[in-house]
Amino acid sequence: MTLNPRHARWAALPLLLLVALAVLLPFAWRSADLLRQCLQGSACATQELLADDYYLMALWNTVWISALSTALALILGLGAAIAVAELPRWRGPATMLASLAANFAGVPLALALTLLFGAQGVVTLLVGADGLPFDLYRNSGLLLAYLCFQLPLACLLLLSPVQALVSGGSGLQEAAATLGAGPRLFWRRVGLPVLAPALLEVGSLLFANAAAAYATPFALSGTAANVLAVRVAALVSGDIFAQPELSSLLALLMFLMLVLVIAGSRWLAARWRRTQG
Repeated sequence: MTLNPRHARWAALPLLLLVALAVLLPFAWRSADLLRQCLQGSACATQELLADDYYLMALWNTVWISALSTALALILGLGAAIAVAELPRWRGPATMLASLAANFAGVPLALALTLLFGAQGVVTLLVGADGLPFDLYRNSGLLLAYLCFQLPLACLLLLSPVQALVSGGSGLQEAAATLGAGPRLFWRRVGLPVLAPALLEVGSLLFANAAAAYATPFALSGTAANVLAVRVAALVSGDIFAQPELSSLLALLMFLMLVLVIAGSRWLAARWRRTQG
């Protein structure tokens, strides 16, 4: 059988149905129920959300930690991807290590960071009485934890576009060399503008990856981690303090935020490519 777009869509149909049943159907049901309660004038979760800045702070923490970890991961990951592209023999080992590190999250990552930077961690004891410049169990520690899997993921996702620019952009490099531009000037004036659409798309994926992270912040700080994913899980814990309506509202806010970031970055990347073409 020859694979074509029609056959590909039919092949992907079972997976799409499974996603619809397992994710979209419950989400749509809870969102519709939340909308019904607000329209009927009964206890609406939006009133509770606006009355308590604790959950608004969770939204803000999620945004700034995700955005900052994404920006740092893009900068450092792009540098690593360029270094690997200039040293082709390191592409295999670098890809393998980046793949392993990008999936090193949750309980293993929290345990590793605790052994290194916890109250009795190796680095903490070596530093001495002055202590560390960050608190592992607060937002600064979450930022460090997010970087541990955001950075290798950024390097992994940027390897292909950077390698394509290096291998297929010999004409650009020759033109830059003719103008007297060295490697650094080439990457700054030619490479980065060409890679800008890929950076936008990778950045949106990194932001979504950090914003939806649950296992790492919960394993590191428990319910004290005031980010959206942990708050949603805490609100549906099943005890007498469960608030499914508020959790649905927070999940809806997270969904809209991620859709806005991903769709907006794809639109900007497509527009950038059209202007370059």
